[in-house]
Formats: sequence, structure tokens, C-alpha cells
Amino acid sequence: MAAELQVRRYEEKYLLAPAQAAALQNLLDGVLQRDRYSAEGAYFIRSLYFDTPEDADYKDKLLGVSERKKLRLRLYDVQAPQVKLEIKAKRAKNSHKQSAVLDRSTALALVNGDPTPLLAEGPAARAAYALYQGEHRAPAALIDYERTAWVFPVGRARITLDSHVRASKSDSLFEANVPMVGVLDPMTILEVKYDRPLPPWLGRMLSSIPGAPMSISKYAMARARLY
Repeated sequence: MAAELQVRRYEEKYLLAPAQAAALQNLLDGVLQRDRYSAEGAYFIRSLYFDTPEDADYKDKLLGVSERKKLRLRLYDVQAPQVKLEIKAKRAKNSHKQSAVLDRSTALALVNGDPTPLLAEGPAARAAYALYQGEHRAPAALIDYERTAWVFPVGRARITLDSHVRASKSDSLFEANVPMVGVLDPMTILEVKYDRPLPPWLGRMLSSIPGAPMSISKYAMARARLY
């Protein structure tokens, strides 16, 4: 049975120019600990998003609908034996994520249009089955990027810098050399996620970098670029 996880937290995003991202990285390295995945540098993330035939998730984001959701498969190594399945729901700045860990065969079945293996998994996978089947979802965009992350124990704060965002119409989740187009270069996305308000000193440090508040998502930007 797949491992299950549910996370509720606040989320804010900012768009940074290269010099701003470099300055913030230096500041964060001076006061916070990097997470174990980026201790030696940025790490790779790939997500395959599933949308409805009417592109409901994409259009909800463009229209600024307060309550919206995304269904995606995520991995950190194309050779990995397992893949993370996620349902991410947002309401204003509040986010709620359900996730389950699937083996490659189950993930491939979903990509190829067969969600039935999800029924043998836990609640999150079965919720994804209902979403996939009930809304006739299909692969819509494959997105790669590199992430550097820092953690702060108070409020389970997590701060990330995502760079080199690129996308493809391909659904080849496990293919290493998928042709892609750049989505944001040379800009970087800052994401701040927390359960409780950040300490004042950390808030002041983040606000010292004049990034632009960002309401658009990687998925929406990728869809606009690809289609």
C-alpha cells in the first residue's frame, strides 16, 4: 500500500531576478540550514500535471478562482523506482496537499489512461482516482526545474528557490532527454511555506530582497508557453 501524507500550510511566491536570487541565497545560507536534498547544491524535480479536457485547472488559475486544485505525478530521479502522486488544493494563500507514493508501473498506468491500480492503494490514491476518472483527466504538461531549499523548525517553515524552469507537452515521465522549452529563464521563483507566522527577523530578511509577488503558477506559465 502506498505511503500517505497530508500537509496544510500557507504559501507565498515571489519572482526574483538573477542578482536578487543570488543575494537571497547568500543570506539564507548564513542563517538557515539547507534541507538534506540540497546540501550539496540544487536538486532536480520533474512534475507531470493532469488536467481536464476543458483545461479547468489552468483556467481556474488564470481567472483567479479562490478554490482550485492540481493533480500531478512528481519524481526527483528518472531512474527512481517510485513516484509521488499529489493532489494539491489551494484556497487563497492556504494550501492542502495529499500525497501517496506509487511504484513505476502504477504511475505508468495512470499516464497511459488506466487509473484502476490506484484503487488498491490508500485514501489519497483513491481520491486521485475519483478526480482522474470523474473529470476525464489526461497529461497536460511535463515540467522540470532545479530547487534549493532551506528549513526552519519554527512553524515548519520551508523556503525554496526554483530555477531553470522548463516544460514540454510530452508525457514521458521517465525519459531523461525530453525536449523542453524554457519557461522563466533567467528568473527564479522564491516560495515561502509555513504553518505559523515566520519570526520577525526572518520576515525582515526575506522582505529585504525586492522580489515581485507572484500569483501565477509554474503549471500556468508552462501551459501559456506550450500552447
